[in-house]
Amino acid sequence: MPAEREPYEFGPMDEGPSLFTMVKVVAVTVAVIILVSFAAGYGFGRLFL
Repeated sequence: MPAEREPYEFGPMDEGPSLFTMVKVVAVTVAVIILVSFAAGYGFGRLFL
């Protein structure tokens, strides 16, 4: 019979995305939203003004 295994303990890297990764994702998302907003404003300005 197989010996009983110890319950798996989560290490520090197994707790999901790290804080640094989450900060990077938020920073990239905000940067893309700002760039798209500027591009849309520029486009509408060139179109209607």
